[in-house]
Amino acid sequence: MPDCLQDAVIRKERVSDQIRTVLKQAILDGHFRPGDKFPPEVEIAAKYRVSKASAREALREMEAEGLIQKKRGVFGGSFVAAPGPEKIMDVVTNAYLFGNVTASDLAELRRILEPGLAALAADRRTEDDLAAMAECIDRVAQSIDAGSPDQTRAISFHTLIADACHNPFISALMASLVHVFQQVLAKTPDMETAKQDLTYNRLFYECIRDRDTARAASVMADHFDTLDGMIQKEAQNKQSPPEP
Repeated sequence: MPDCLQDAVIRKERVSDQIRTVLKQAILDGHFRPGDKFPPEVEIAAKYRVSKASAREALREMEAEGLIQKKRGVFGGSFVAAPGPEKIMDVVTNAYLFGNVTASDLAELRRILEPGLAALAADRRTEDDLAAMAECIDRVAQSIDAGSPDQTRAISFHTLIADACHNPFISALMASLVHVFQQVLAKTPDMETAKQDLTYNRLFYECIRDRDTARAASVMADHFDTLDGMIQKEAQNKQSPPEP
């Protein structure tokens, strides 16, 4: 057992939570780095004189938080996880699927957030960012020409705008929001909506290419009037009775 896991008094109430707090602090203090193997539950239980069940629950909760990941096999065990966007995506998706958060709620957040991101992307974008955006636009245009609009890819253009901000948290947050809207809006794509979305993506590209921060923000704000209409249309489709 590493010395960095200092002795702590573990009260009997909420034992696993208290163990988890101590273990998380050891990670925050830098005693464990991403990829390091974490002490097994047997050692943790002996260290704090608690049951293996309590130690196991503490590790299970840390895994659920994305702090550690378990690997099987001879060289398996619990390892400190590298931070990633997956948990943000899980939180946002589950809030929409199982919570009281609606697509309109998330659209309102995006309406506040994305004009600023579009302006930031126009300021920070690289040639690689522009190349990724141009490729996305070309593929969406091809899908429309073929009569089968790829709305999932069209919506993902907003992740490319976020990536052009070169801020990993922005990228992770936008990826989670886009993931939800791909589920909301891509189920019943229609040609009119697809063409409208493509037009906006081309405008975004032009503003970001030209580093026109003010126009990028303005076009993005206009875009959300269209998005509100798409959300309302999807909601009406869900409420409409099936045709006989």
